[in-house]
Amino acid sequence: MAGKIQIGSFNLEWGAKKSATDTYDLKGTMAAMNAFGFHDNFSNEIVTEKRAHGLATVFTCINVRARTIASLPINVYREEGDQKNVTTDHPAYYPLAHEPNNYMSSANMFLSSMIHSDSWGNSIIGINRDLKERPTSFDLICPGEWDCTKSGGEAWYKINGEMYPSRDVLHFRWFSYDGLIGISPIRLNQIQFGKAFREERYSSMTLGQKPPGFLTYEGAQTPTQRAENQKSWSDDTQSGRTPLLSGKWGYTPLILSADQAAYIESSNMSDQKICGIFQMPPVFVQNYERATWANAEQSDLVYAKHTIAPICRIIEQECNMKLFTEKEKKNTYLKFNMGGLLRGDLQARAAYYTAMRNIGGLNGNEMRSMEEMNSYPGGDIMTVQGALIPIDQLREFYKNKVAPTDPGFKKAKKDKKKKVNGFNHAEHIN
Repeated sequence: MAGKIQIGSFNLEWGAKKSATDTYDLKGTMAAMNAFGFHDNFSNEIVTEKRAHGLATVFTCINVRARTIASLPINVYREEGDQKNVTTDHPAYYPLAHEPNNYMSSANMFLSSMIHSDSWGNSIIGINRDLKERPTSFDLICPGEWDCTKSGGEAWYKINGEMYPSRDVLHFRWFSYDGLIGISPIRLNQIQFGKAFREERYSSMTLGQKPPGFLTYEGAQTPTQRAENQKSWSDDTQSGRTPLLSGKWGYTPLILSADQAAYIESSNMSDQKICGIFQMPPVFVQNYERATWANAEQSDLVYAKHTIAPICRIIEQECNMKLFTEKEKKNTYLKFNMGGLLRGDLQARAAYYTAMRNIGGLNGNEMRSMEEMNSYPGGDIMTVQGALIPIDQLREFYKNKVAPTDPGFKKAKKDKKKKVNGFNHAEHIN
């Protein structure tokens, strides 16, 4: 019997050497902790990814990030000369943008994939290919169903007992020490999440109750008096009444009350730190304490630039590396349409279209296409701000600004023309 175990840079081998398929890397699995969780060494709370989903702030952060990526349109572009056109005839387009397999849509696949990435630090999607090695469908692989190892300068994935080369696997990971295996942000920040669990436990324990403690009595009580006082205390506290006991009693709490412990401020601080871990503006987790209409737009901009754009870049490069042949990589690439973030903002979309139309960046038909509207004759003409004159007619337009009845008009036609910045302009008419 022979085998090999690799844990990071530590290697243990026994027996005869085997192929790469007999190499198992335990660096990314952490099987025991995945199964039983672990303690954060401070709050003594068990921290796991699924348990962290029960924290409202964590759930909202992961859910919002995942739904944003899932809602973005994704296109395959092909460069042909100076033109960059969306192509729908590439084999990877339809399964990736619409229907990756028979049991889920593209939006659902990316939604679940991002939940895996944001929770466990890794998301795995298997690529199914035809006889010509073209991608035909995709399968989402859940955490715990895969393992990864590096051998001979190439990454290998063991998925449900089968080995696959890295080119057949889309692997999205954010934070990683070696670039191969991502690290769970929840496990990496276990102290913060353990503290959040502790605060929730404290809140549940003290809600509507007097903090636990003990009663002291001056003197001695008979067993009957003791039983009556215990019953009176229990009945009164459960019904919300102030307990009335006979004799000289004193109460000593074992923990501080919620107001004394400044629970609300501590809880808010934990929520802010969790938002920071996932790079989420507070308003996106329904925290409007310091939100105003003036900074709402800035929050959207920060979210798009610093949270969503880096994620899109990682996904795009991973797909470009593994979905296209070496020949296709020269002029074919995949890209998210970040304009999809403006779908629910009519005012922002209108301002964007107006600005692009005024500088000749978009024509009417291009804007109608982005709004899924039919084109119209003449809508392909590019215009600029002003009278919205077609660009190729600007020279004729400005030449005709001199009226034919003007005495200088005939003189202007005879004037020698100069070529300035690529255009022929008549000399200045006095």
